[in-house]
Amino acid sequence: MRGGAFPSGLRPLGGRKMGNRPQKGYDYHRAGVAMVTLKTRRGVRLCRITQEAVELTEVGRIVQQALQGVSGFYGQVKIGPCQIMPDHLHALVHVVRDLPAGVTLQRVIRGFKIGVDRTCRERFGEASFQVFEKGMFDRLVFGREHLEREEAYVGDNVRRYRLRQAHPELFQKPRCLRTLPDGTALWGVGNPFLLEHPRRVRVQISRRATEAEWLATEAVVSDCLAQGAVFVSPFLSPHEKRVLRRVVSEGGRAIRLTQVFFGERYKPMGELFDLCCEGRLLELSVAGAFERYARLDRAACLRLNQVAGAIATADIATT
Repeated sequence: MRGGAFPSGLRPLGGRKMGNRPQKGYDYHRAGVAMVTLKTRRGVRLCRITQEAVELTEVGRIVQQALQGVSGFYGQVKIGPCQIMPDHLHALVHVVRDLPAGVTLQRVIRGFKIGVDRTCRERFGEASFQVFEKGMFDRLVFGREHLEREEAYVGDNVRRYRLRQAHPELFQKPRCLRTLPDGTALWGVGNPFLLEHPRRVRVQISRRATEAEWLATEAVVSDCLAQGAVFVSPFLSPHEKRVLRRVVSEGGRAIRLTQVFFGERYKPMGELFDLCCEGRLLELSVAGAFERYARLDRAACLRLNQVAGAIATADIATT
C-alpha cells in the first residue's frame, strides 16, 4: 500500500529536529516532516510480496485503515507517501502546523499503535496481541530535495525487496554499480541500495583532530545514527575508524571506500563480508582499472575523499 503525495502548499521541515528519542531542547510538537519507520514484533507479518503483487494480511489491512485515520484524530497531521512491507512500515508524516499543547509526534504515533493493537485484539480475540515493537525510528526531512529523496526511497521499497529476494548474489559478489563523469567505473560488493539512501553522510576527520574535536564530532555522529543515516568514508584516520566501529556496534549502515581493485572473486574480510550480506555495508572500490593492489598514497586518499563527497548528501568534516 502506498499513500498519496503531500497536499499542495505544505512545506518540509527546515532544520527542526524530531528525533526518535526525546532529547533536551527539542520541541516535538512543532510543525515539520519526518520519515517514520515502525518494525513489527517477531512473527507478525503485514503483507506478502511476490513478483506479481503485494498482498496485505489481515493485520496489514488493519494497519492501513488506522494509518488513513490518523488525520481524523489530529488535523495537524497529514500522512504522505507510505509503504507497508512484510515486517515494517514506512510513512512520511507531515505535521502541517503545531500540535496541541502536550502532544508530540511520538504521542501521535503511540496513539496510532494503540489503536492498531486494540482492533487486532478485538478481531483475533487475543488479549495481549501487539503488532509493533516499542518506540519508532525516524529521519528528519531538511528540505525539498531531501523530501524528494525520501519519497523516492518509499516508492522503491517493493522493487528493492523483490530484487534482493530474486538475486541474493547482489550482496555477495562485486559488480559495477556506477560510472564517474571521468569514466572510472565504481565496483562494489554489499548492499547496492545504500547508494540510493536519502541521507548519506560523508565522514572526513583529519588524523590531526584532537580528542576535544572528536567529542564534538561524536555528538553529530550520534544524531546521524539516530536518524538512520548511511555513513560514507574510506574510514582511514583513527577517528574515522572510531565512527565505523560505532556504526557497526549500534546497527548502523555504511559505504566504505577503498583503493583496492575488485576482481571477480574479491570478497571483504571477516566481519565486513558478514555486514555486506546483512545489507548493512557496501564496499566500493575507486580503483577502476588500476593495478590490483594500488598504493594508499596521498593521491589515493584525495581520490577516496573526492568520491565520498560525490556520493554523500551531507558532511561530517573535521579538518
